[in-house]
Amino acid sequence: MFKTGASKVPLDRVPSLARALEIDPAYLMQLALEQAVGKTASVALLEVFGPMTTVNEKAWLEEIRDASGQTDPKLTARSRTVLRSLFGR
Repeated sequence: MFKTGASKVPLDRVPSLARALEIDPAYLMQLALEQAVGKTASVALLEVFGPMTTVNEKAWLEEIRDASGQTDPKLTARSRTVLRSLFGR
């Protein structure tokens, strides 16, 4: 019923459903939000709270926090260059 749109995905079920489907919960939450509140409201929520963070992005953020000793380091020109070099950019 979720797949056909006959039933809305309950927002509180998104994490467990994403695990069961083996998909990123941020992606599923974005789809469920659009379904629950409509596209316009979903866009407004994303403007206010920022884009959904994927599981991989969370892992990067946790590593940065751990490596910096939880100091919230600024993104300097040097650190940006180092980060981009990791991805060949």
